[in-house]
Amino acid sequence: GQEVLQRFLLPVSECSFVLETILDELRKDPWEVPNDKRVARATGCALSISTSLLHLAIPRRGARILLFTGGPCTSGPGAIVSRMKTEAIRSHQDLAKNAESLHEPACQFYSSLSNVAAKS
Repeated sequence: GQEVLQRFLLPVSECSFVLETILDELRKDPWEVPNDKRVARATGCALSISTSLLHLAIPRRGARILLFTGGPCTSGPGAIVSRMKTEAIRSHQDLAKNAESLHEPACQFYSSLSNVAAKS
């Protein structure tokens, strides 16, 4: 219910200082990524969770989800490229030939997520 949501969502006036402090204190990730792999980014999961939180907190009202990312989704639902650097990031030719295995599932995931967001 509302108690659970209040743990995650607050009015900007109540959390702006804490949010600014967190952003100021961000540092580089201490866990090294092997040279043969891309960074694990679960962008699809992050968008799905934020969509669900907004749907629960303020159903049927306008809202925004801001996503700041430094690269493609490589992990979980919505992944568009493998973590292995030996597998090249897809090209326009790959998409035209339907040769990219992650493209269709990612499109389906993001399409269904956008439908949920639009109906909320």
